[in-house]
Amino acid sequence: MPEETRTGPIGEDLIPRDSFSSTDYGQWREAISQLYVPTRDDAFRRPFRVDMNSFMLGIGTLGRCISVEQPFSRSRAQIGRDGIDNYMVQIFRKGRCHARAPGGDITLDAGDICIFDNTEPLDTVNEDFDLMALAIPRSRLAPLLHDPDGQHYRRVRGDIPLARLFRSHVMDVYRIAPTMKAEDGPQVFSALVHFLAAVINGGRDLTGDQKTLLRKSLMQEVRQHIDNNLDSDKLTVEDISARFGMSRSRLYAHFEPHGGVAAFVRQRRLAAAYQKLTDPLAPQPKINIVATSVGFQSESAFIKAFRRQYGMTPGEAKRQPLVGAALSPNAAASKYIWSDWYTRL
Repeated sequence: MPEETRTGPIGEDLIPRDSFSSTDYGQWREAISQLYVPTRDDAFRRPFRVDMNSFMLGIGTLGRCISVEQPFSRSRAQIGRDGIDNYMVQIFRKGRCHARAPGGDITLDAGDICIFDNTEPLDTVNEDFDLMALAIPRSRLAPLLHDPDGQHYRRVRGDIPLARLFRSHVMDVYRIAPTMKAEDGPQVFSALVHFLAAVINGGRDLTGDQKTLLRKSLMQEVRQHIDNNLDSDKLTVEDISARFGMSRSRLYAHFEPHGGVAAFVRQRRLAAAYQKLTDPLAPQPKINIVATSVGFQSESAFIKAFRRQYGMTPGEAKRQPLVGAALSPNAAASKYIWSDWYTRL
């Protein structure tokens, strides 16, 4: 008999808690597909089991997941559809993760600290595993990193002293989480994020150079400005440089990993269009109206760019099943609280 258990917070003054246990793979797939799509097929004939326990620490989540071998994926189509913009940091206490990365396969060993950027595609296979997971909003971690856009599939070796200390600290926080007061959650999580940033940056000083942190905060403002003005024709290098008082070369350097400023703006426009086209709660939009709303002056140019990015036309996107779609902020919550936490950060 498949089973599912749920445990809420013991008291209203404690941090929110949610647990999930099941032997029904379909139930697990339904829950986790808001973020990652499990792709376990008939080749995996062993009995299935998953146990998940998560805590909401005000501005991010900390959880533990134990399960059997299974693949996970996150496609560009799903990224465009859900617009999730956070980091998933995992520490495998048992088992390994095998990732198929553009530059070649990567194996993440037990004890390693693994960083996944949820704005990038994911293709992994987990061995039988027991892992700790931190879901962190980009706005909280990115300004602290020397290379915030280069962290996907990043591995910090578990035998590095600072990594060992961080791993131990995460387990300590998890152990005391059931009795932690809600008012303490954000402060505890903030300390975790700053500790993690030091680990990722190799222990280099983060706070000594305030100008560096200010520059990174400014770049976060630039990205937010782009997202808030996708329908504007004032998103050129010249316009952005003038608005934020920075040089073109600095702007080019920041967006180089995305192919340049124009390429980044186009990606964000197409992602916003994907969300509009596949929102199950919104009236079916006309393609030309969607194109205009995200800054495309030509419907034909929009269709061409959309097909190149997602491998389908806007019309096909409207008609596809919404597998793994995240709820909009105004949508009713799903029955899996912990899953909503991960996607709403």
